[in-house]
Amino acid sequence: MQRGEFVRYGNRLAQKRGVRVGMPVSEARTFFQPRDRIIMEAVQSPQDRQALIELALRCERFSFRIGLEDTDRPESILMDVTGVAQFFSGEQALAEELDRALSNKRYHSRIAISETIGSAWAAAHFLAGSHQPVVIPAGELHRLEPLPVMGLRLDDSTLAKLQRLGIQTIRQVLDLDRASLTRRFGAEIVTRLDQLKGRRPESITPCHPLPTYRVERNLEEGISHPEAIEHLWSLLLRQLLDLLTPKCLGTRHLECRLIMEDRTSQSLSLRLCEATSDQQHITDLLRFQQEKLRLPSPVITLIMEALDVSPLEAAQQELFDGGTRGHARQFSMLVNRLSSRLGAEAVLVPCLLPDPVPERAVQMHQVSDVNSAESTTFPARFHGVDRPTALFPEPRPVEVIAMLPDGPPAVLFWQGIRFDISYSTEPERIESGWWDGEYVCRDYYRVETASGQWLWVFRRLQDHCWFWHGEFF
Repeated sequence: MQRGEFVRYGNRLAQKRGVRVGMPVSEARTFFQPRDRIIMEAVQSPQDRQALIELALRCERFSFRIGLEDTDRPESILMDVTGVAQFFSGEQALAEELDRALSNKRYHSRIAISETIGSAWAAAHFLAGSHQPVVIPAGELHRLEPLPVMGLRLDDSTLAKLQRLGIQTIRQVLDLDRASLTRRFGAEIVTRLDQLKGRRPESITPCHPLPTYRVERNLEEGISHPEAIEHLWSLLLRQLLDLLTPKCLGTRHLECRLIMEDRTSQSLSLRLCEATSDQQHITDLLRFQQEKLRLPSPVITLIMEALDVSPLEAAQQELFDGGTRGHARQFSMLVNRLSSRLGAEAVLVPCLLPDPVPERAVQMHQVSDVNSAESTTFPARFHGVDRPTALFPEPRPVEVIAMLPDGPPAVLFWQGIRFDISYSTEPERIESGWWDGEYVCRDYYRVETASGQWLWVFRRLQDHCWFWHGEFF
């Protein structure tokens, strides 16, 4: 090892001598005694990862799903032990048996069991000890709040910023406003908090490669007639669904690739709101996609693959018609049809954001991205009755006549139209933080015109200009 390098790992003897991870190698050498045999090797990330995978596969009898943490240099093995603990007389017994199995292989481990991946990771790193597994019972995640912020699995730059602000524990982070955390540190810190608490799902990628669901047909002679092409991919679709249906699986992303005689290729791609194995529904959507294709030469190969596979949602049959489950399924089918016709980028839904500035409080997302949208406590802070039914994308500049310099408007003028105001509410002050970039400071009024319209207008306090921002119906 060259001078200036740092310790990444150390065995028990090195730790006993006082060597710690992150210590300069030149300093670590001073802790060893003359008779100690020192062996130093450069870190080899690919080999370390492969060794960790091999160790994970040896532990498969403790879990139905086992994988590595999702980092460039994984050091932890993740196991889903849901339903497995009963075979070991409880979670504590399972953890102790796993510790004995690793100790017999001369591995030094820290083991923790909890209801989320994030909480188990934090408990394993900061609560568990050598031969002392930790089990966090369901509903007791508050026990992790006194742990250091390193337990949130944040990057080094974020940890450095938190340290400069004097934030040392997870509880201190939880006490801060989520919107401020996002603006100052990015979305990662809020994501990690949600994963720790179980408000945002987190999955384990198995070490074993996932099975692929793919069917293919090669033709001796090319075909170019649309009906012949549709008949071919219909047959392949049936074969593909026959692979998924026995396992109660459906697909959310289906791709049909057509290869032509001139070696060019085109694809029919479907992204669905929820996993489905409904052949008729998928056929209708693929037919919409096929109408857009312009094939330069006959098709000689057709490949169909389910790229995103997940279990089908189990639903109990309803005794009477008109149940909510049927409505939800019909709505999903409608969204799928619109996305297939117009494109996924054209089918959007609004998502609330924790921002007091009205035009920043709503953001449009593609339907397929709604589940990954950041959770928010916005409805708990602002009631819908306080906001207009129609909010304009951008405030409309208006001219105002007021009875008092800082009072409510008496008359509004917009594009030559005069609005006489008969009633107005008390002002509502909306102000953004200085760290938000563009500073916002406004007084909003809900006003009623002489013709009975209810408008939402505000005065910008920086320059006392007036704007019309929405309307109540």
